[in-house]
Amino acid sequence: MRRLLLVAVVAVLCLGGVVSAEGASTTPVPFPAKPVGLKAPVKLPTALDATPAYVPQISCQPGTPAGVAKLRDLVLKTYGTGGAGNTARTCNEGTSEHADGRAWDWMVNVKDARQKKAAGDFLAWLTANHGENAKRLGIMYVIHNKLIWAVYREKEGWRPSSGHTDHIHISFSWNGARGNTSFWTGAVQKVDHGPCAYFAGQPAIPSLTPRFTPCGKQISLVRKHPNAIALFGSKAKTVVTAQALLKIKQTKTFDQATTYAVRDYQRAHDLPVTGMLDVPTWASMFPAKATNDVTAGYNAKQAAAYGLKTYGGTTLRLTSTGKGSAFLQLALGMKPADRNGYFGVVTLAAVKKLQADAGLQQTGIVGKPEWQALTAR
Repeated sequence: MRRLLLVAVVAVLCLGGVVSAEGASTTPVPFPAKPVGLKAPVKLPTALDATPAYVPQISCQPGTPAGVAKLRDLVLKTYGTGGAGNTARTCNEGTSEHADGRAWDWMVNVKDARQKKAAGDFLAWLTANHGENAKRLGIMYVIHNKLIWAVYREKEGWRPSSGHTDHIHISFSWNGARGNTSFWTGAVQKVDHGPCAYFAGQPAIPSLTPRFTPCGKQISLVRKHPNAIALFGSKAKTVVTAQALLKIKQTKTFDQATTYAVRDYQRAHDLPVTGMLDVPTWASMFPAKATNDVTAGYNAKQAAAYGLKTYGGTTLRLTSTGKGSAFLQLALGMKPADRNGYFGVVTLAAVKKLQADAGLQQTGIVGKPEWQALTAR
């Protein structure tokens, strides 16, 4: 009798979705033994895509990339239920791949029997065989009914999370978001590392093209500012301040017009073109309120001498970021709004003029001869 009772309990647990298809952990909804899955539009290769690592939001580029749109349309067509939900929203809701356009919410509610079954089919298919299909689609993790499953933590199975009872949240790698995976192309693609941030703790420059080389080391800020980062969708009081300085309509909301104006300002003042009111941008807009300036206490001539001694054995060029670029900009006599520690086109023009005046080849690259020319001014 005890044995029969044990068998019955196990059967109930399996049917109720408490035990996953592989028996490792609980699942958000019942998983069928033979789930209905998605059919790839191409012949799948034997090789499997690399396991997507966790890559959090780093930029602000709302939209619906090709891979996200393709998966959304195929899921809705395959299961015929649930809502299209959200792909990308504003960028001021905390860290979320939605802000990068790398997340989709499929609206399926655990209280709706048909939607619950569809969710079980999809999630069972996606996570089966150690997440094989998640890898082929470039999906980092999914959340549903207070549980999360991540392909990069696949051995841990479904772990406790919160909410998401009325939808499945799906977050993509950059390959997955752009549709550059074997599920869509029929071949394993190089890993797309996505946009890179130049300053530590600051947003990245949005990019629509893949990056196949890892991002370099992020550099400490050369100047700080008390204003917090403001992103698309923000209604912070500081947004109005920025809109006034940018001479655009003061809508009190970080809207698309503000994004365009911020990008134009950043291009004009040697800043990473993030399209966001990040710390370097605030410090450039209001240099008198900037703090922790690495060049504080130096004048142009002193900055040149320091640069020759400290950076004479290295080179600085377009996109060089950090203390060396900040001292170069001061030594060149650039305006405070342009001395942001980021070697952009304004710095490039000033360097080429220096080289022309000093009889040096106009390469735009700064080495010992350029620092010597600055000290001789």
